[in-house]
Amino acid sequence: MASEDDPGSELGAYGVEDLIEVAERRRAWLLAGAIAGLALGAVAWLVLPPRYTSQTTILVEPQEVPDAFVKSTVTVDIENRLRTLHERVTSFANLNAIIDRIGADRLDPDGDHTREALMSELTRNLSVDLKAGKTAATSNVVEIAYTDDDPVLAKDLASEFSSTFISENTKDRTQQAQSTADFLDRELDRLRVEVSAAEQRVREFKEKRMGALPSQLESNLRSLDRLNLELNANLEAQTALQQRLALLAGPIPGGRPGGAFAPDPGSAAGALLEARRKLREVELVYTDSHPNVVQARERAEALERDAAEEARRPRNDTGYVDPATLAARREAEAARIESEARRREEVRLRAEIAELQRRVETTPQMETELLTLTRDYDNLTKQYQDLLSKKFAASMAKNLEQAQKAERFNVLRPARVPTTPSFPNPLLVLPAGAGVGLAFVLLLIAITEFRNASFRSVARLARLTGLPVVASVPRIDGDRIYEERPNGEVDARLVVFTAPESAPAEQYRSFLPVVMEDPERRVVLVTSAARGDGKSLSCMNLALTLACDLGRQVLLIDGDMRRPTAHRLLRERPERGLVDTLRRQASFRDCVIRTRIPNLTLLPAGRPTRNPLGLITDPAFLELIEQARKEYDYIFIDSPPMLPVVDTRFLRKVADFVVFVVRADATPRDAVLRSMRELRSVGGLVFNHVSPGSFRRYYYYDAYSRYSYGEPAGEDAERES
Repeated sequence: MASEDDPGSELGAYGVEDLIEVAERRRAWLLAGAIAGLALGAVAWLVLPPRYTSQTTILVEPQEVPDAFVKSTVTVDIENRLRTLHERVTSFANLNAIIDRIGADRLDPDGDHTREALMSELTRNLSVDLKAGKTAATSNVVEIAYTDDDPVLAKDLASEFSSTFISENTKDRTQQAQSTADFLDRELDRLRVEVSAAEQRVREFKEKRMGALPSQLESNLRSLDRLNLELNANLEAQTALQQRLALLAGPIPGGRPGGAFAPDPGSAAGALLEARRKLREVELVYTDSHPNVVQARERAEALERDAAEEARRPRNDTGYVDPATLAARREAEAARIESEARRREEVRLRAEIAELQRRVETTPQMETELLTLTRDYDNLTKQYQDLLSKKFAASMAKNLEQAQKAERFNVLRPARVPTTPSFPNPLLVLPAGAGVGLAFVLLLIAITEFRNASFRSVARLARLTGLPVVASVPRIDGDRIYEERPNGEVDARLVVFTAPESAPAEQYRSFLPVVMEDPERRVVLVTSAARGDGKSLSCMNLALTLACDLGRQVLLIDGDMRRPTAHRLLRERPERGLVDTLRRQASFRDCVIRTRIPNLTLLPAGRPTRNPLGLITDPAFLELIEQARKEYDYIFIDSPPMLPVVDTRFLRKVADFVVFVVRADATPRDAVLRSMRELRSVGGLVFNHVSPGSFRRYYYYDAYSRYSYGEPAGEDAERES
């Protein structure tokens, strides 16, 4: 049973079997719609004015020169290019020129249209279609067609449009190639200026920083090593000169002291010699910027000033100088002069060393700056070279377009005057009319099916409710199902008794295996969603299958105490019934009726009552059911419908098995599903009043009189004959 809360959630869930059933049931509608559509198509074919279509086929020939040698600058694919060409061909200027060439009087003999209206008509009747090649090596084909009432005019306009397409394509490709070449020329001029400016910046940088360039680092390092060697040699020479001066300052040969020019160790000259000796020692150990070297150099300079001041003071001597002393003085003076020259050379060497060291230290920074400038220059140069090669290729492509060696449009099949109209085409109009008719009928069928929210097929009923259909009973046609007219002692619709060999009776018998499957299923409750579903008739026929066919003792209780029906079907006129028994006004045995049908006993409802709930819920009702269980094999309760009253919910408590009756094409689907949820324990469904079309899918029956499986009797004889 469907468990969804919304009964309408399943209403649109049509399966394939449902659609087939609808098609079979509405096949007359479908056939009528197809015939009407064909008729409509035929009328359209006869009435509509003929129109003629002239077509031109243009072959898109590939480039003659291989792409490996010359690449075209037109890189847009043919589909997009054709779309662009279509817009250009149908522009105001081109359409105006075509009208002038064809003649406005031919296009509009009556003169009813303006120039703009003629252009709109030309655009509307023009058709351009691209037939792309299946492979890259296959050429594309463009089909240009024009449709008009006049076949000659259609041919002329197709030719005009094809010529315009070809000329516009050539013009477009040439213009694009020229535009590409011009653009590359402007870009080359711009890049040429930028390359020159970058080259000038590199040149000025090198000139300004000459000597400290990264390329001169090796030379500066070699010069620095050379100057350091010269400085060391100079310092060694100064040390030798100082030692020589110290020797000359000692006693001269002949025992005469040289104190006249020898420095006194306590004098400024002696301290100067000692300071210079220490300066040379620290310079051999530390760099020039070291504090010890700076301090020793400052002390030596101060002592030099003191020694010079001391040398300018007058000396007390006798004025006589012997030749040896004079020679020693001269030699000492030469040593001092050479020492001064060495010191000046030392200053020069140190200055050059400092400059070279500064250049070496700034070389990494210079290298970074030069690298940036060089990289920009190289990038611009590379762009210039690439653009120059592209400019050459663009020039070649332009020459290729001008020489008509690139891709081009050629007329493969020229336009011809059509001899047969393209519209209306009977091969299209007639099927289209049939399709329109079928579509309209399908729409009507869909509207009808959805508006009539009921069940029409057994499969859909079983699928949406989730319950087995124990009987699918066709409509009972009294004029067709009886071999002999019933005598009227019971209602003729009790087919299990009146027409036991009919198809409806056989369908009711399909209930027997279900109810006899479980021996405990002895009390059967039969109900429906609303009035008119055929529950009382179905309840009576189901009870008759057990009473008439199997000979079981069956008690039928008419539980619908508001609108009793069972006694009318059996043509009985009871005076007492269930109401009297439950009110204890009569005994159970006094109220039951042995009907005209063998093995069937009826407990009628009795006099109608306004409050049957009080009687149903009375313990006497349970006692009555227990007594009936002892005396009868099966008990059938004809219950009121589910939705109008609540009686069935109480009667359900005494039943072992519930059968729910659904009337085909009548009982609303939401009412059925809502009733299923309220009962919650329905055992099976009786699909009542099924149309012959739906029933024929399951059984063949001859004039409703007898059921049979397979083919009717007589067809075998025909085949045998």
